[in-house]
Amino acid sequence: SDPRPERYTPKQLEAAATADPVWNAAQRQLVGEGRIHNYLRMLWGKKVLAWSPSPQRAFATLVELNNKYALDGRDPNSYTGILWTLGAFDRPWAPVRPIFGSVRYMSSASTIKKLRMKRYLAQWS
Repeated sequence: SDPRPERYTPKQLEAAATADPVWNAAQRQLVGEGRIHNYLRMLWGKKVLAWSPSPQRAFATLVELNNKYALDGRDPNSYTGILWTLGAFDRPWAPVRPIFGSVRYMSSASTIKKLRMKRYLAQWS
């Protein structure tokens, strides 16, 4: 298990109390609306992987948050989406990275470049 430079507890994650404003906004949207913008949902899961002590703990945290707040919580498709963020059902990606290995990597910085985030962040921050 690779060392994690940043770690958050499930309670901190649930409260959207991280140093990442994009992730926090996605978590707040989940709590407020019961859903997350599709692209941001991918980032949401991948960041929890980066901030958790293990992939198993990340999966458990994501399932807990999803089942508690998502309108589709406990639905098989929700589990599939969570597993996809952790690398299931996807091809290996290069380069191999610490923590992620060959799991597709996403960053908040690249997400900001791909989406119009100003209004989203204003609404959910």
